[in-house]
Amino acid sequence: MKTSKISQLILLSYLLPSAVWAADIEENEKIDASKLEVITVTAQRRGENIQKVPVAVTAMNAEMLEKQDVHDLNTIATRVPGLSFSPFAPGQNIISLRGASSNDDGAGTDNSVAVFVDDVYLGRVSNVNPEMFDIERVEVLRGPQGTLYGKNTIGGAINIISKLPSLDELDAKLRLNIGNYGRRDVAGYINGPLGDNIAAKLSFSSRKNDGWVDNVTLNSKQKDNDVFAGRAQLLYEGDNFQALFSGDYSKLDVTDMARTPVDTGAKGDPAVWSPAYVAACKEGAPFCAAGAVDGYAKQKAYGVSAKLTWDLDLGELISISAYRDSESDWNMDATGSPALALIDDIIDNSDQFSQEFRWVGQTDSFNYVAGAWYMNENTDRSECFDLSLDTDCSTGMDGSDFYHQVNETNSYALFGQFDWKFTTDWILTVGGRYSYETKEIDNVAKAGDFVIINENFGIDSPVTLKESWGAFTPKVALKYTVSDDTTAYLSFAKGFKSGGFAAAPQSLAETKPLEPEEATNFEFGIKSDISDTFRLNTTIFHTDYKNLQIQSFGPRSSGEDFGVFNTFNAGDAKIDGIELEFTWLPTDNLKLYGFYGYMDSEFVDTVVPNSAYPNQSGQEMLRTPKNKYSINLEHNIDLDSGDYFTTNLNYRFTDEQRGELEPYAIQPAFKLLDASFTWHSANDNWEVSIWGKNLTEEVYITHVYTVASSVVAVYGEPRMYGVSVSWSM
Repeated sequence: MKTSKISQLILLSYLLPSAVWAADIEENEKIDASKLEVITVTAQRRGENIQKVPVAVTAMNAEMLEKQDVHDLNTIATRVPGLSFSPFAPGQNIISLRGASSNDDGAGTDNSVAVFVDDVYLGRVSNVNPEMFDIERVEVLRGPQGTLYGKNTIGGAINIISKLPSLDELDAKLRLNIGNYGRRDVAGYINGPLGDNIAAKLSFSSRKNDGWVDNVTLNSKQKDNDVFAGRAQLLYEGDNFQALFSGDYSKLDVTDMARTPVDTGAKGDPAVWSPAYVAACKEGAPFCAAGAVDGYAKQKAYGVSAKLTWDLDLGELISISAYRDSESDWNMDATGSPALALIDDIIDNSDQFSQEFRWVGQTDSFNYVAGAWYMNENTDRSECFDLSLDTDCSTGMDGSDFYHQVNETNSYALFGQFDWKFTTDWILTVGGRYSYETKEIDNVAKAGDFVIINENFGIDSPVTLKESWGAFTPKVALKYTVSDDTTAYLSFAKGFKSGGFAAAPQSLAETKPLEPEEATNFEFGIKSDISDTFRLNTTIFHTDYKNLQIQSFGPRSSGEDFGVFNTFNAGDAKIDGIELEFTWLPTDNLKLYGFYGYMDSEFVDTVVPNSAYPNQSGQEMLRTPKNKYSINLEHNIDLDSGDYFTTNLNYRFTDEQRGELEPYAIQPAFKLLDASFTWHSANDNWEVSIWGKNLTEEVYITHVYTVASSVVAVYGEPRMYGVSVSWSM
C-alpha cells in the first residue's frame, strides 16, 4: 500500500467516525451512560484496560452478542475488521484473519487462526466453530500472537470466555426466540452459590429452524438448523486458592448446505454444471437447489477442564488441564447439479489433552507472564468421493476414491513476556516462545471408479511418516502514554503455523511433510479517548507471510481431468492494512460504534504446482476483502414508569474477495442490514424484542470453491425476522 493512501486514511479516521466495537463489561447496563466504558480484556493473559494494551483487539460482551444474535464465528465475522469466515460445510470451516487462512482440513494439518474457549485451545478444523452461549465476552486478537498464544496464530487468536459461577447471589435467565422458517430457540442458565466458598452454574442453548431452500430434484428442504449445547461449571474460592471445573457438550444435526453452481460469466469459466441447474431451478439462488443428494452433517463434542489458581506473594500460579473429544460425520454433494453428483463423505474423530502452567506477576516496574504448554491430539479421518449414493467411507472398498489418515500430534512450548515501565510514560514489552511439535501419520489412498485421486497412485497399506518442527516466535513492543486518554504503540511480532501432511496426497512424493508457515508483523497503533464521549483507535500493520500452505481442487493443467486435490507450500505473501475503530456517544441516549478495515494483499513468488494457473505472484491473497466496515446505532427512550425501549441498527459491508486460485472464483461484495426494537421492564427482569436480519433480502455468498473449472457457491441466509422474550432474576 502506498504511504500516501495510509496517510489519507489516518486523516479520514480523525475527521469521520469509522470503527470498533465497544464491549461493555457490565451486564444489563443501559445504553444512556454519559461516558465511555472502561473495557477490560485478557489479551495479554491478565486483566487490562483495552485502551492500554499494545495489541489490536476487538472485544464483545454478552449483551452485545445477544443484541446482534451472534452465536458462532459465522455470525461474528462481518462484525470484526480483517476477519472472514467461509463455511464449506459444518466441520469444514475456513477462518481468515488479516489474510492468513488454511483450507486443508486433513488429519495432519492445522488452522492459521487459533480459537480458545476458557483458555483451552481448539485444534481440529472440524470443531473450530463452537456454539457461543453463556458468554462473558469474546476477544479477537488481530495479527500474529505467537508469544502468549503459540502455534497456529499467524493470523491471530480468538478468545471465548464463559461466565463464571457467582458466589454472591442466585441468578437465572431464560430466553425464547421464534421467527420465520420455523425458528425456535431456547437458552437459559441458573447460577449461584452452594455455600460460602462454592458456586455452580448450569446453562444450555438450543437453536432450530426449518430449511429455507427448496431442492426441486429431491422435493425436500435444505439449509436447516438443529444445534444443542450445554455447560456446567463448579467454582471453589478460598483465601489464596481458586478452582474452576468445567464440562461442556454440543450436538449438531443438519441437512445439506444446498450448494449451487454459479455461472460467473468470466472468460475461461465454462460453468459446466450451470445449464442443468438453470433448467431445474427456475426460481434461482438462493432459494432453489437441484443437487441429486440429500446430504447431512452430524457432530458431537464434549470437553472437561480444571483451572486451578494459587494466589502467592509474588504472583499467581495457574494450572489449566483439559480434555476434549469430538465426532464428525458429513456427507454432501460437491457439485449442486442434477446432472452429476459428486458425493463427499467425511468421518472425522479426534481427542485432545492439553496442560498449561502459567505464572503471572507484577512489581512496581515490571509485569510478567511465563509458562509451559503441552498438547496431545489424536485424529482418525476418512474421506471418500463417489458418483453413486452407496458410498461407504469406512472401508473405501466400494469403488470410491478413498483417503484414510490417522495422525498423532504432540506439541510443547515454553514462553515468557515482561513489560518494563522504564519511565513514567514509556513501557517496553519483550517476549518470546519456543514451540516444538511432532506429527506421526498413517496415510492410505486408493483411486476408485471416479478419479479424484491420481489414477496412477494408490497406497493399499499405510505409509507411516513422522516429522518434527520447532520455532522461536518473539515479540517486542514499545508503548508511549501520550496522555491519560491516549496511548501509542509500535510492535514487532512473529507467528508460527506448524508443518503437516496433506489431506489428499496425489503421489508418493506428496505424502512428504509440508513446511511450517511463518508470519512477521509490524504494527503501529493509537488508542485514544478524544473526549468522554468519543473513542477512536487506529491500527496500521504490515505482515510478511512465508511458506504458505494452500490447498486447491481443480484441473491439473488445461482441464482434461475433472479435478484433483493439491496441498503445497505455495510461496510467500505480504499484506498492508489499516483498521479504524470508534465509539461515539452524541447524547446520553444514543450510541454509535463501528469499524472500517482496509487490506492490500499480494502473493509474492508464489507458484502453484500442477495447476492451470500456476503463477499467482502479484495476485491478491485468498479470502482477503479490500474494504470492510460496520456501523451500529443504539438508541433508547426512557419512560416515566422506569421502563425503556431500545432500538438497534447494524449495517455491514464486505468487499469482494478471491475464494480460490482460479481468477473467476470470486466471492462478490455484499451488505447486510439488521435491526431490533426492544422493550425493557423497569427492573430489567423482562425484555421483549422484535428483530430482523438481512432486512434488504441481500442475496450473498458465504463460500465459493471450484469443481474442475466450474464455480460452486454456498449462500447466506435470506431475510429472517421474529420475536424474542427474555426473563432474568
